[in-house]
Amino acid sequence: MSDTMLALVMDAPGGPEVLKVREIAKPKIGPSDVLVRIRAAGINPADWQNRKSGERHDPGAEIGSSTILGIDGVGVVDEIGQAVNGVMVGDEVWYIDGGYPGNPGSYAEYKVVHGAYVSKKPKSLDFVQAAALPVVGLTAWEAVFDKGNVKVGDHVLVHGGAGGLGHIAIQYLASIGARIATTVSNEVKAKFALAMGAELAIRYRSEDVNEKLRSWSGKDGADVVFDFVGHGNFARSFEHVTPYGQLVNTVVSDWPMGGNALAEWKNLDISFVNIGLPQIARDHRNRLRQVKVLDAVAEMVDRGKLRAHIDRVVSFEGVGDAHRALEAGETMGRVVLQV
Repeated sequence: MSDTMLALVMDAPGGPEVLKVREIAKPKIGPSDVLVRIRAAGINPADWQNRKSGERHDPGAEIGSSTILGIDGVGVVDEIGQAVNGVMVGDEVWYIDGGYPGNPGSYAEYKVVHGAYVSKKPKSLDFVQAAALPVVGLTAWEAVFDKGNVKVGDHVLVHGGAGGLGHIAIQYLASIGARIATTVSNEVKAKFALAMGAELAIRYRSEDVNEKLRSWSGKDGADVVFDFVGHGNFARSFEHVTPYGQLVNTVVSDWPMGGNALAEWKNLDISFVNIGLPQIARDHRNRLRQVKVLDAVAEMVDRGKLRAHIDRVVSFEGVGDAHRALEAGETMGRVVLQV
């Protein structure tokens, strides 16, 4: 058995060109770890953001060390530590772990994960299909079910409904019985979002979002707004929420230049989702809670109640172009690395 593996490595932050395929040492497990032979990994916005910034989330990360991106993955358990329970060699698992300096991610042939943080992938999906789900499945779950307080019949707006997060959130919201509007950039994405379960697709480049929302809901906006776009869209979203409504954001964004006056005037509840915090903070309890969410996502998939649309599947050599497409908003649904 070889002691090396192939990985997509970066030695410094920068553009997609900093990603290089390299043969490196295969990682070794500790008593509480499992070694996963990776078959596929999600390609997420957080990956290109980490590539550009090179941010050291872990204060213990070695300065100047190489980074392997990829914050989620799917594969087969190859080895287990003697203290691991509930996991066997040969199990097909998925997980969210690593992808930043100090904890290598899943753009590689092998990945070490604490045994408590892997769970069984959906039985009904192959590895590539399953890799489209962990990050968006968990993030959208926390936004919709934990933060959104959505009730049957609520008018809900999903910003970016054709994106990786958006099309999963639309399916969750449809399962609740919400009435769903979404913003999209073009007709192709509008058709896709409607097929996922949205009732109204607002072409934000040519249509007035506020006007469309009022006409559709009969209210001054939507009861709950999910901002999966962020940046300038976060501040604009204050206008899209009804008084006493809820705004949930998943993207680091600037506050509006004029402050929070509109949100305060409308008595808005604003909340945020950051699924990476439990890992960075070494918060074992909340990491176990996230594993249970992934179990629930897998069960929903296997019941035929949830599916991820895959825009494209790439090899190591295609990851850079996939990053460019994600950053430019050219993708619809998810992008997956097949290892």
